[in-house]
Amino acid sequence: MLLGVGDTHGDFAPLFEAAKLEPAARAILQVGDLTAGKYGREQRADDDPASLAQLPIPLVWIHGNHEHWEVLGLAAEGELSAVRSPRSAVDSGPRTTDCGLQTHLWPGEEYVVPGTSIRVVGLPGNFAPTWFTREKPFPGDRARHFNSRDLAALDRFRRPSVLLMHESFRGQAPGRIGYMGIPALAGLVRRMQPQVCLTGHHHAMAVAEHGPTLAIALPRAQEGYVRLWFTPDGRHTGWEFVHLPAS
Repeated sequence: MLLGVGDTHGDFAPLFEAAKLEPAARAILQVGDLTAGKYGREQRADDDPASLAQLPIPLVWIHGNHEHWEVLGLAAEGELSAVRSPRSAVDSGPRTTDCGLQTHLWPGEEYVVPGTSIRVVGLPGNFAPTWFTREKPFPGDRARHFNSRDLAALDRFRRPSVLLMHESFRGQAPGRIGYMGIPALAGLVRRMQPQVCLTGHHHAMAVAEHGPTLAIALPRAQEGYVRLWFTPDGRHTGWEFVHLPAS
């Protein structure tokens, strides 16, 4: 079983609570906005990011558009220093950041749950039309965006167990999620055909089936998490949303 968790915005208590309630889980999958780095737009300061190294189960995550880049060890002074090339996390071992997070996925990278064929890939960041066709590295806070090369890096994957995206794709679910979704991401999902697609960013729960893909838009982590069941050979068999008690 895997756990899907939405935006935390620096409040790491839901991650520890989910890990305590689900000791048999093989990994926590987090869809970005892990930290509270959007100056002037956050309701609270970060908990200590180094504390995430104490999670009893692996944390696999992608970054969102609200991150403390330098705190996470992903950048210096808010700027990504180089273009990341595709890399397989399972081939070279789990990669950690300076604060001890187990696995951060860049486009083209893959996390395979040890001892299984359960494959997790991700597209971090959010969409900006004026930056989508530009070359990386992006300056300053623009590091939060993905570009067309990031999408192309994911085209080598077919039918992964889970696709993590911070942004939603166009038509993912009715209402605000569907209206705000990104058309380029809809094409990516159609090509990849992930068994499960988890997204965040909009802080609203929505579930829909799109062809062979179960798409789940996650609410904020403080509301709860999703249980995802897979067979050892990577086949998805079920899901359930678990509400966390209000703090």
